[in-house]
Amino acid sequence: MKSGKTIERFDGYWIWLGSPVKPTYTITGKYLFFSENKERLIEIAKKEIENHGFHKAKVNDKLIGSGTEYVLCLYYKDDSRKQEMADRQRQEYPDVKYRYWKSDEDTIKGKYSQEFLQKLSKKDKNHFAADKSEL
Repeated sequence: MKSGKTIERFDGYWIWLGSPVKPTYTITGKYLFFSENKERLIEIAKKEIENHGFHKAKVNDKLIGSGTEYVLCLYYKDDSRKQEMADRQRQEYPDVKYRYWKSDEDTIKGKYSQEFLQKLSKKDKNHFAADKSEL
């Protein structure tokens, strides 16, 4: 399942990480990990891409509102690996929080946890919680 060295790029907000090998599947969502340590999340993303068959991930570079945690979005075709990821988090990444799977459809519809939304300014909350399916 090794895919080689991870490619990185920065878009001004997200640190994107990817495999040089293109996925043979359509990405429909992501597994979410949270930590106050951004570098730890980047390390996990690289490990998952290089050793466990993932192809794309991102980590936010800056915190929003009163948030104290960064997020790692580890993209995949479906939630079929949620138990594998929970097991690996417990065994290898116990220092980070694992929040399972979130579909891209939920993200487009502005579905975020109340824990996340309550840390945002009103303007940011309106932006994140807006339904983007009409854009």
